[in-house]
Formats: sequence, structure tokens, C-alpha cells
Amino acid sequence: MQEAEIKKYIYKIIMDKCTADEEARQDALGEFIAMTMPNIDEGAVRNIKAMIPPITDLYDKWANMFVERLLETVPRNQIEELCSGTSDNDSALVLVYIMFMESERMEKQVAEDIAAFAPTQDDEAGNIASAYIRSKLTLIAEEQKKKDAIIQ
Repeated sequence: MQEAEIKKYIYKIIMDKCTADEEARQDALGEFIAMTMPNIDEGAVRNIKAMIPPITDLYDKWANMFVERLLETVPRNQIEELCSGTSDNDSALVLVYIMFMESERMEKQVAEDIAAFAPTQDDEAGNIASAYIRSKLTLIAEEQKKKDAIIQ
């Protein structure tokens, strides 16, 4: 498998798992904001939802960072095995991505990226964006672990 094919395959697996349609994203954001800030009015919820960029804008960058780091640190034969197309290997890729995102380096990167996306916004809105993204990663990890238990 050529390196370009490997990159494309891993990127697709990660993005398919981490992104959803915009309507579902907006609904999830609204629920998350209402849960974390119960005293906020509906207009403020709409404003905050509008500030948080589509997940794909951020996950695109992070998925590419993950692919590059994986290629730097994992032997080629193991990467090729992970790209074999089996559901077990696809699940393993997602779980490794989650671990990558939970690393200290990526915690910093996520914070920097969120700060860069809305430098004029108040800290509370940035904190909501950050908390939402982290909760999304946690949900993906939990779903993947359940799926892995069913596969085995």
C-alpha cells in the first residue's frame, strides 16, 4: 500500500467516525450548552452554537496530525495491517486516535486551536467549545469500546 493510500484510508476512518451532519451537530451543541449552562436563554444558546466551528474544521487538522504522527512512530507493516479494512483494525485506528487526542500534547493543541478560532470571544464560550469537543471524543471512545466488545 502506498503512503498516500495509507494516509487517505486512515483519514477517512477518523473523519467518518468524528463527524456528523450539521443538523445533528447543532442539536447536540444545543443540548450540551443547555446541560452545562442551565440558566442561559435560548438566544444566547443560538449565539454560542454559531460561534463553535463545524467539527470538521477542527477534526480535519487533528486527523491529519494523527496520520503524520502514526506514520512517524509505528512500523510500516503494522500500519498496513491496520489499513487492511477489517472492522477490528478500523476500530483499533479509532481507539489509537482517541488516545492520541487525549495526550498532553493534543490537550495543548486543542486549547490553542480553540483559542485561535475565536480570539475575540469570551473565555466562557471558548470553554464551552472545548468541553463540547472533549465530550464528543469521550462519546466516540465509549461507542467504539462498546462496538469492540460486540465484535469480540
